[in-house]
Parts: sequence; C-alpha cells; structure tokens
Amino acid sequence: MLQEKEQREAQSALYDTDSIYGWISILLHWTTSIAIVVLWFVGKGILNAEPDAIDAQRQLHVSIAASAWLVIAFRIYWRFRSGHPHVEGQSIFIHRVAKIAHYAMLIVVSLMLVSGPLMVWAGGHSIGIFAWLSIPAPIGASDSLRELAWFIHSNSALLLILLILLHIGGALKHLMFHTDHTIARMIWPGKRKAESE
Repeated sequence: MLQEKEQREAQSALYDTDSIYGWISILLHWTTSIAIVVLWFVGKGILNAEPDAIDAQRQLHVSIAASAWLVIAFRIYWRFRSGHPHVEGQSIFIHRVAKIAHYAMLIVVSLMLVSGPLMVWAGGHSIGIFAWLSIPAPIGASDSLRELAWFIHSNSALLLILLILLHIGGALKHLMFHTDHTIARMIWPGKRKAESE
C-alpha cells in the first residue's frame, strides 16, 4: 500500500498542476535554456569569426541546433499542452503578462526552429550533425528563400534575447521582492496539495 502511494506520488511529480511545475517541465526548461544560450553564443561567434573560421563556426552552430532540435520542439509542445501554472498569491494580471511573455518566447523559438533548417537547405546544403549524420535538403536551393529565412532567424534571435532578459528580470523580481517560491518551483517540484490531504 505504501509502495503504491510512493509510486503514485513519483508519477504525479512528473506532470504540472495548476500551480506547480513537474519534473518533465523542469528538465525541459533547463535543458532547452542551456541549449539556447549555447546556440546564441556560437551563432554570435559566426559574425565575429575570422574569414577562414566562419564555415567551421557555422557548422558547429548547425550541429548543436540539429542535435537539440527535437528536445526544443518537444519543450514547445509540452508547454502549450500543459498550460502555465499560476504562482500562488500572484495577481491574475501579472500571471497573464508572464504567460504572454512566456508564450511569445516559445513562438519566437518556433520561428527559429523552422527558419534555421530552411536557411541551410535553401542555401543548397544538407544539415550536418557533427560527423555522425547528414540530413539532405528536401527543397531546392533558393537565394530568396535563404535570405527570408536568414532575416527571420537573425531577427528572431534578437527578439528572443530581449524576451529572455524580460523573463530573467521577472524571475529576479520574484526572488528579491516576493515570497512566492517562483525560482524554487523551477528547480524542484513542490508539494502536491491533492496528495498531501
């Protein structure tokens, strides 16, 4: 009986509730956060690289992005599927603002997930994942499509950074001026009311 209860509690801790993030959301949040930060710095490195190092830097960016693509795509799907847990004590207005900013980040990342591969393929290249795998282009080379994809990808990156800074600012505001455990709930799932009663 006790073992069954522990199994139920462990399983329920995987999923979000109305006010608590589960392990799936927490792991996806931090995994994709790290991937996006790394991709941003590697991507910026393309612009600052020496001419003879640009191709290698670009290939590194593409390889990391392709390796993380499915995880990031699943993270976007999972958040839209699971909703946005409401911090206890947070006003409805602030919750809506946070939710809009959060979903805006996911939409911008979605644009990057589409425009990145399109940019490579429209340039007449396959997507190489380090030395392990090559994904051939399903479309023909197109300068106009490549330029459009580059425009979307580069501007989405700038917008994403602004939204991430807003997101971090909001989290720091909660950490310094509130006692609602916003930071803690993205590190470890909180106690489930339904299971503690």
